[in-house]
Amino acid sequence: MPKFSFFRGNMLKKITLLVLMIGLLFSCNKENMYKITVNLSNLNPQEVYVVYESADFKTVDTILYKGSGSFVLTQKPDSLQLVTLYYDDFSRWIPIYLEQPGRIMVYGDAVFPQLAQVKGGRINELLSGFRKETATLLKDYYTIYYGTDSIPESLNKPNRIARLANINHEIRIHAETFIQKNPSEKASAILIRDYFVDADHPLRTESLLADLKPELDDFYVVKDLKAFVAKARSTLVGAKAPDFNVRNIYGESFQINTFMNKYFLLAFTYMWNDQYHTGELHLDDIISIFPKDSLNVMLVTLDENPKELRDLSRRDPIRWNIVSDSIGQAIELLDLYNVNVLPRCFLIDKEGHIILKTDNGVEVKQALEQLIKKTDK
Repeated sequence: MPKFSFFRGNMLKKITLLVLMIGLLFSCNKENMYKITVNLSNLNPQEVYVVYESADFKTVDTILYKGSGSFVLTQKPDSLQLVTLYYDDFSRWIPIYLEQPGRIMVYGDAVFPQLAQVKGGRINELLSGFRKETATLLKDYYTIYYGTDSIPESLNKPNRIARLANINHEIRIHAETFIQKNPSEKASAILIRDYFVDADHPLRTESLLADLKPELDDFYVVKDLKAFVAKARSTLVGAKAPDFNVRNIYGESFQINTFMNKYFLLAFTYMWNDQYHTGELHLDDIISIFPKDSLNVMLVTLDENPKELRDLSRRDPIRWNIVSDSIGQAIELLDLYNVNVLPRCFLIDKEGHIILKTDNGVEVKQALEQLIKKTDK
């Protein structure tokens, strides 16, 4: 009997030790996980898309939300930097920044994702504080931009545009104040990205980046912003036009050097169908007025069917030099020239420098009139 008790006692000790070890291991694993609890009012039953991002990869998960209140996301770190929740057919989203594994709480009104409060991690806390401070402005902007029944009838389209511009200006003032007060915070870099990124005016972004402390230089948002500024500078007026190698719808090859010793108009246009979208840019007039030995014109369109474009061009007295997106050429050129709005024109001089960037065909026409008249003299 004593011998049996001895072995039973040892067995109990081993079992107890094993349970403690499993519990400790499970506890460590829980501590090494992100647990994100999302509780949004007015979130209708739907599919919610969850995008996980790191420096090297991006994955998408789908959650079928049944309107049961909150839902929980659990994820291993795996160098994750950001989780973004998309809902209402991707028209609304909430970014969640990941720093250290642990619990994160997301709550607010699903109708106004810009006002969502995210608790857990310094970046989220600071950005939530900024959103809380500017809540009235953010809510007004969202309400006017997307339109609701609460908008007064007196606020017609021109008034809405002016009001949105004023609200955006006020939000940017708050953001700039935050950045100046918090130059060593990663949240400041995120606010620069969210409110001051403009491919046509990168110098403002560059100036604000210069206000940040050097210890943020390795932060991925700062790296991305610096790369953006360098790229945007390449298409400023006065810069050497970025080189390319493309083929038009007739198979002819073109590089930037092809157009040397003449003025060159690079025009990014809408997709074409039965009608050319050249009238808005006055391209018909420009091609008719200015001789080929003074001006070359190349149109870039997102259409993917060069044969269809060739068929359409046969009905036009002008033989348009068109680059389509049949092999991704148009997308590459849009990216190369930092084009984020259509139409957009770049007027390039005889030495290959950008002398005008505009979406106004009248400006292009006036500029060419002055330039070619000077050349004629």
